[in-house]
Amino acid sequence: MSQTVKSEQTSPKRETKAPRTQKSSPDVVVDAILSGLRSGRLVPGQRLVEADLTHSLNISRGPVREALKRLSAEGIVTLSQNRGAYLRALSQKEVDDILRVLEVVTSLVVELATRAIGSGSMRPEFETVSRELMDHEARGDTLAFMDKRREYYDVLIKAANNQELARIIPMMQIHLLRLQFQTRMSPQDRRKQFEEYRAMTDTVLSGDAKRAARLTRIHIKRTRLSISRMPADAFAPSDGQRTAA
Repeated sequence: MSQTVKSEQTSPKRETKAPRTQKSSPDVVVDAILSGLRSGRLVPGQRLVEADLTHSLNISRGPVREALKRLSAEGIVTLSQNRGAYLRALSQKEVDDILRVLEVVTSLVVELATRAIGSGSMRPEFETVSRELMDHEARGDTLAFMDKRREYYDVLIKAANNQELARIIPMMQIHLLRLQFQTRMSPQDRRKQFEEYRAMTDTVLSGDAKRAARLTRIHIKRTRLSISRMPADAFAPSDGQRTAA
């Protein structure tokens, strides 16, 4: 009795493509709001109307509300029963608190970065971004200047190579602060600002970590004192003033 052996035909294997990771609807809303802040289309104190967001982004109200709650938890959006949602504007006390923390944290970033740059790590990147930042001294291009200043500190944070420091620096709150007050800086303040950036940059490139950290603290302290002298209408009401109102 002969045995017939059936050969199994092997079907060609299909290549499995990795699924595309699509952003969730709340993520799309969050990204749109943060992008608006960075570009200057949105400013501190501006109302965020749910209906406008749903229409412009073609997203239902549920994800919009979820995104606003998320941004509220991060201190970027304020949610109020009376006013709805609006981009956070900082009170004088909040500005003072943020800048006092930044005096300490940023000076440590610059100290660590100076040591790294002095040993050759990210030196070309820092030289490039420093040169591009100083190019704005004569331009007066506020939004472009703020973008370049953010890049300047981003390079320092990256050179510092400390994940915990990078995590605790409230970058978007700093950006809100800059948007709120940059246009109110006097020509004298702006001139002093660039003098300090020049001194900080030269010291970082010289490798003197302790002096670079000290100059950074002086720069942020002077910024804090300069903002503290601004008129009351530059600031959002404090919690007590909001309650009284």
